[in-house]
Amino acid sequence: MSRKKPNKQRKMIKIIYFDEISATDYITIQNGGEIDWSTTENKEKLAKLMAEIDAQAKGGINWFSAIKASLSGQANVSYDSRTTNLIESTLTNTLLTDYIELASKDYNVHQFHESGVHAPPDSITMYRMYSSYLNIVPKEDIPIDLEQLNNALLGERGYYQMLLNGEANSKCVLRFNIKAFKNNYSLADLSKMNLSYYGVKVGTCTKEQLSMEKEFEIDNVENKPPNATEIVTGNKQESREDLLNVYDIVLAGVTSE
Repeated sequence: MSRKKPNKQRKMIKIIYFDEISATDYITIQNGGEIDWSTTENKEKLAKLMAEIDAQAKGGINWFSAIKASLSGQANVSYDSRTTNLIESTLTNTLLTDYIELASKDYNVHQFHESGVHAPPDSITMYRMYSSYLNIVPKEDIPIDLEQLNNALLGERGYYQMLLNGEANSKCVLRFNIKAFKNNYSLADLSKMNLSYYGVKVGTCTKEQLSMEKEFEIDNVENKPPNATEIVTGNKQESREDLLNVYDIVLAGVTSE
């Protein structure tokens, strides 16, 4: 369940989902806008990182050329795809460990451990999860253009929402960047696993707003005019207690105790 204080850092043993762009932004902000490579700690980290890549690539990397190409946004054609993938994976692993270290100490990063999730009924997420299975149905048996329907409903949507299982977590909505899943995992796989999640609260919504029909409606609970019952009793039936907390997830995976 969600926690108010930082817990002890858990060891991540399998990555299911990692939003690297969000993690990079977070680390940059925590470092005051930029990384100071003049500190002894960061010099040692950079040297270790370069040595690790060089050892796995069995030497031969011209680091001056590689850094220059990286800064200019140009790929170095002298490196084969294996070396390029090795550099990218090593940098990702460093980003991952740095994120976990910082996030585990941050009160603003919420952790949910050993938690399962499910798609809200009649939601865009539910449709997204099962739309791919419709491809096995012959086109002549479907009275509509499935591709056009998918474009209309899904479009350029990047985030999808899932509800946490369990009574204690019933008021928590987790949002996932569809492009951040690792190792060919997908939204449908999340409902079959109990994972640890790291996320940031980004807002609130009602349970009704998770449905496909109500998702785009604006319903301001605080400014909603009272109905007849509320006027007579003096009690507003709908309150902030009915709102669900929405968290954008940065990292999800299997952790050890």
